[in-house]
Amino acid sequence: MNQRLTKKQKKVYDFIATYIQQKGYSPSIRDIARHFNLTPRGAHIHVIALEKKGYITRNPNKSRSISLVNRLASISIPVKGKIATEQGIEMFETVDEEIEIPVKMIKGFGDYFALKVEDNSMIDAHIIEGDYVILKRQYKVSNGQIAAIVYQKKLFLKKFFLKNEKVVLLSENKDTDPITCDIKDIRIIGKLIGVIRILD
Repeated sequence: MNQRLTKKQKKVYDFIATYIQQKGYSPSIRDIARHFNLTPRGAHIHVIALEKKGYITRNPNKSRSISLVNRLASISIPVKGKIATEQGIEMFETVDEEIEIPVKMIKGFGDYFALKVEDNSMIDAHIIEGDYVILKRQYKVSNGQIAAIVYQKKLFLKKFFLKNEKVVLLSENKDTDPITCDIKDIRIIGKLIGVIRILD
C-alpha cells in the first residue's frame, strides 16, 4: 500500500501527473526543479521519496523515465480566493483550501487555480453562488471568453469584449449592467476553463 505523501510531495506528484497527461512523457529532474524553484538535488530528493512510497517508478540511468504506478483521475489545485461577478471583491481574500478537479479538465500546460463564486450574476452561464470556477492563469483572452478580471482594485468574473481600445465586461444576467472602460484600466488574470459544483 502506498504511504501517505507530504503536502510538498503531493504537489510534485500532481505536477508530474499533469505533465505526463499533457505532453505524453515525463518531466526531467530539471523540469521539476525549475517549476518549484528547487535545486536539481532538491527535486531529486522528492522524486526518490515518491518512488520509495510507491507512487512512481523510474530508471535512474535515463532522463524522462518516470512512470506513475496508478494514473490519477484527478489532481488538486489551490483555491486562491473568492470572486463576485457583479460588484467585485477586494483582491485576494486568503483561502487555505484545495479542490480536486478531473485531469481531463486541464487544457494545455500552465498554472491552474480556483476561485469561489459569491453571487448569481453569471447565472445564465450556469455559474451560481457557491460554485468553484476553474481558471488557467493567463493575461489575454479572446472576445466572448469568460475571465477573472481586476478592475478598480476589485476582482470580477465577466465575459470579455474589446473594440477600439474600449473594453466591455458583461455578466450573464439580464438584470446586471455591463462595465465599459479603457483597456488600460483592467488586468486579466485567468481564463475560465470549467466549473465545479459541490452539492450538499
